[in-house]
Amino acid sequence: MKSFLILNVLIVLIVFSFSCAQGPSGPKFGTGTLKQPVYNLNTIPSNPNSDTGTTGRVDRFVDLPLLLWPSFEYRRIVRVVQKDKVEHCLITESEGTQLQIGTKVEIIDEARCFYVRLNSKDGFPRSYTATLAQIRVIETGEEGWTWSKAIEFDKE
Repeated sequence: MKSFLILNVLIVLIVFSFSCAQGPSGPKFGTGTLKQPVYNLNTIPSNPNSDTGTTGRVDRFVDLPLLLWPSFEYRRIVRVVQKDKVEHCLITESEGTQLQIGTKVEIIDEARCFYVRLNSKDGFPRSYTATLAQIRVIETGEEGWTWSKAIEFDKE
């Protein structure tokens, strides 16, 4: 009976020590380098079919602003192709600060939205099928949110 009690106490201590053990330190998502974020306006990217070598669709790309936003807002907005409201990340272009291509960053977190509504400087809101990532600029320590498409992840 005494050995059974000791065994149970040891099992509890082992489980407790594993659950409290510190994991590897460092960034949760890794590090990367900033690049120009590009978005394909064509909702169905063109892939050549085997017969003709073309789909008839032309991909149209647009450069997204390479900015760092201190925060954003989650809001449910009706999408044109869907009747239900879908969660968007709302950002305003004028509230962002300029980032430089080639800057080393640490990825801290990723937003849960699959769509971003950008309130552009020209006053027209634009929706993109994209998400945002929270980053820390390694050189300055500045933190904020930018396009996940703007990050070229380092290979580990």
